[in-house]
Amino acid sequence: MGEVFRARDAVLERQVAIKVLHRSLAGDSGFVERFRREARAAANLNHPNIVGVYDWGAVDGIYYMVMEHVAGVSARELLNAEGLLAPAQAADVLLQTLAALDHAHRQGIVHRDIKPENLMVTPAGMIKVADFGLARAYADAQITEAGTVTGTVQYLSPEQLQGEPADPRTDLYALGVVAYELLTGRLPFTGETPMAVAYKHIHGRVPTPSARNPAVPSGLDGWVASVTEKQRELRPESAAEARRDLEAEARTLPPAAPLASLVPEVSVIPVEAGSERATTVTIPRQRAGKHKRRRIGRWVLGTIVLLAALAGAAWGAWQYLLPHEVDVPTVVGLPQDEAQRRLETAGLVVRLGEGRHTMAEPEGVVLRVQPPEGTTLEEGDRVTLIVSLGPPPVDVPRLVGLTVQDAKAALREVRLKLGGVEHDFSEKFAAGQIVRQGVPAGERSPQGSAIDIVVSDGPAPVAVPRATGLTRDQAVSALETAGFHVAVEERYSDQVEAGVVISQSPDKGTKVQPGQTVTIVVSLGPSRFEIPSFVGEGRDAAIEHIRALGLVPEVIELPGAVGELTVASQLPIAGTVVRVGTTITIYVA
Repeated sequence: MGEVFRARDAVLERQVAIKVLHRSLAGDSGFVERFRREARAAANLNHPNIVGVYDWGAVDGIYYMVMEHVAGVSARELLNAEGLLAPAQAADVLLQTLAALDHAHRQGIVHRDIKPENLMVTPAGMIKVADFGLARAYADAQITEAGTVTGTVQYLSPEQLQGEPADPRTDLYALGVVAYELLTGRLPFTGETPMAVAYKHIHGRVPTPSARNPAVPSGLDGWVASVTEKQRELRPESAAEARRDLEAEARTLPPAAPLASLVPEVSVIPVEAGSERATTVTIPRQRAGKHKRRRIGRWVLGTIVLLAALAGAAWGAWQYLLPHEVDVPTVVGLPQDEAQRRLETAGLVVRLGEGRHTMAEPEGVVLRVQPPEGTTLEEGDRVTLIVSLGPPPVDVPRLVGLTVQDAKAALREVRLKLGGVEHDFSEKFAAGQIVRQGVPAGERSPQGSAIDIVVSDGPAPVAVPRATGLTRDQAVSALETAGFHVAVEERYSDQVEAGVVISQSPDKGTKVQPGQTVTIVVSLGPSRFEIPSFVGEGRDAAIEHIRALGLVPEVIELPGAVGELTVASQLPIAGTVVRVGTTITIYVA
């Protein structure tokens, strides 16, 4: 917009900076209004971290602004010299900038162009926010700014790029991008064209700084992520809140050299009182030469400047005054990114029209360009791309609870297909039934797309408890409690007493699905044994005793037997070894 001179205020005896609007722009009402807006906005801001504006006005059509002179360098120059800053140094820059933004936002002013070039660093290590040329009261911006995109594209927020009004959270996004650059030495998004960079800001997320610089702690990663959320509603509500969050992280950062140590000394030519040269620029000191050499040098320099001006004028006339015609290149059938690149290379401005669903081309492929390919246009004319949105979406049916075959039939009816099939255990669904589906029922999915499913393998297996050594009743109770069915077999055993479980199948610890059958073998006792004496036992008690031993009772009443009968004798006699099933005769009287 203009030139900046270092000058001396003869009244207040201080160094100042004077910004003068280029004469060629003084007649442009848009530039003049922007110049005035910067002056008015900055003059109303009085904060140690904001470059002060002392005066502004116009003399003979020359617009000027008198500002605080900052004898330092910009954050951009620090990055050029250092490559990147230590986390503690970056946090210092960010905290001071947030203090300045908090003050401006409280006055109703949004900067809208936060970038390293606009952050000055003084020799004392103080940050001064400069260039409020794009600043605007955000209350007014709701009415006057909608639909416009103004600023430096590498630092613009998604809402700015989509033509929405800026607010304080817009400055926070730009500062988050600056934070990434301070910590890594790189921009988060780059591209061959401004449109390519803008696309990434709208559709991508700012990467974590630690992915490029492992020295960045996770706390700073999180802070950068919070202030660069794509949706402004998810960012901190104010610069003050963002500053509080960053202060908490800054206290844990390893110490680093102070910012002041990074600012080089700047050599300046002093302004002599009464000199015709009322202003001066910051330059290195040079040796004084002979007057003749100076005159020759000035003559040569003047000739070069004149030739350069003539060449620039000729180039500008060719570039801007003469129309340049181009033919719309072939882009139908290309991916959107490639089509945009070709059109922009041809000097055309690309606009994306409303996409269209189609089965003919996959999503993201150009279906049509308007004006059509081959049409002759002038450079800078606009062309519109109609891009495929892929197949039309259809409602996904409910597959949960169906078998795989039934699910295939249901998907076929709505022109979808079965995707990947995985298996999982389920307490709720029987084996073979679908437990989950990749796209929930009722949501929409492109026609012809595949829907993944998870099929139940039944309940998860559980370990079979121990049954051996337990009595029959104990074993049955333990197995049924664990969810198994129980089958009981019996067998004689000389080692295990009758009624105790000899073995089980499956063995204890084996994992089996609940509901399956576990078989236990219960001992009947030994098959050969010495019979005990039944003499003296009551008739009925003796019969039960014999049967419990696996023997067959036979009862003979002796002559004259009346009343309560007891065993008087037995055959075989007590102590005789018999087999299970042998008949025992008892004589009762």
